[in-house]
Amino acid sequence: MSWKDLYSEVKQRKMEALNKKEVVKAVEKHGKILAVEGRFEKPKKVIDHMYAAEHLTISPKDIMKYNLVNYDVVLIGCPGDKIPHSAYPKIREYVSLNGGWLITTDWAIKHIIETVFPGFIRWNGNRTSDAVVACQIIEPNHPFLEGVLSEIQQDKWHKSTAKNTKKSEFRWWLETKSFPIQILNHNAVHILISSWEIQKKWGESPVLCYFDYGNSGGRVIHLISHTHLQKGGAKGKYASALILTNILDEKVSTKMGLSKGPSKGYVSNWEQPQSQQQQWASVPQQSNYINPSPSESGLTGTSQIVEVDINNTNFSFANKCGYCGYDFGDYTGKIYMCQACGTKYHETCLNMQINEGTCKNCNRILLW
Repeated sequence: MSWKDLYSEVKQRKMEALNKKEVVKAVEKHGKILAVEGRFEKPKKVIDHMYAAEHLTISPKDIMKYNLVNYDVVLIGCPGDKIPHSAYPKIREYVSLNGGWLITTDWAIKHIIETVFPGFIRWNGNRTSDAVVACQIIEPNHPFLEGVLSEIQQDKWHKSTAKNTKKSEFRWWLETKSFPIQILNHNAVHILISSWEIQKKWGESPVLCYFDYGNSGGRVIHLISHTHLQKGGAKGKYASALILTNILDEKVSTKMGLSKGPSKGYVSNWEQPQSQQQQWASVPQQSNYINPSPSESGLTGTSQIVEVDINNTNFSFANKCGYCGYDFGDYTGKIYMCQACGTKYHETCLNMQINEGTCKNCNRILLW
C-alpha cells in the first residue's frame, strides 16, 4: 500500500469510525505542518499525504527564511545536524514562547534536543543494529495514540504482521545506528510507546515520548527511528500515520477549542484484549487487598515498594504489569511490587507510575 493510500485510509477511518469528522475538517482547513528534511529522514514522503491546510518540507539551511509561528507543528528530521546554530534560539522560542509543537526523530535527539532543550532526554550512547522490533503501547488513551490500539488489532493489519508480534503490538523499524532514548527527567517526560526488545539489546525502552516546555503550551515530541518506516510492515506504517496525524489533530483541536467526544467506534467495533480492558476501565476486586483501617478513613495510605524475587515459587512470569498490562515473559530487568496489594511493575513502568504518585490498583502512595 502506498503512503497516499495509507493516509487516505487513516482519514476515512477517523471520519467514519473515530467520531473525529469535525476535527479532520478543522485540520484540513486550518492545520499547518512544516518539516525540515534530514539526511536520513525524508518527511516529504509522508506529510505530503496528510490532511492539512498546509504541509511543506524545506531544507535545513532554509529554516531561517520561515516564520515558525505560522505552523502548528514543526518536524525536524534525523539527524538535524545541518540546521544552522543561529536557528537554535528561534526553535526554542517557537516552543517556549509561542506554544509550538516540535517533533524530532532519531539522531536529532543529540543534535537538537540535547542542545536546544537540555535536561529532559538524551542519547544513551548505544547504537542499534538494522532491526525491526515489537512495540508496546503504554498510554493507549493518550490523544497522540487515539485509536491506535484498537485499529491495529483489525484482522486486516494483524494478518500481515510477524507471527511473534502480539495483536496489540506493532513493529517499528530501527535503522542502522538508531539512538536509544534515555530519560533524564522522569517527572516531566511522558513515555507513550516502549519496546522491551530495544531495552534488552540496547539499554533503553522508549520509542515515542514527549515533554512540555515553557508556559505557553509548547511541547517537544521525540521518536526513535523515522516517520517513513519502510521496513516496519503495513501495520507499523499504519500506526505511524495514525500517530503523526493524531499529533496535528490534537494541536489544532487545542488551539481552536474543539471538544472531542469519545471515539466509541474503536472500542465497540473491534476486539480489545482483556488485560487492556481491566487496566483502563476498572480495577478488578481482589480478596488480598489490604483495606485501610478506620483511623485511615478519608486519608490516602502509603505502601512500600519492594523488589520481587523471581525465584520465589509464588511468582509467575505470566503476571501482568499493573502499569502497561503486559506480562514479564520476555523481560530481563528488575521487577517491583506494591507491598500493600501485590501489584507488580516493570522497573521503567514503576518509574512512570511513581510520577502519578500512587499505585495503579490500590491508590496508596508508593514509597521506596
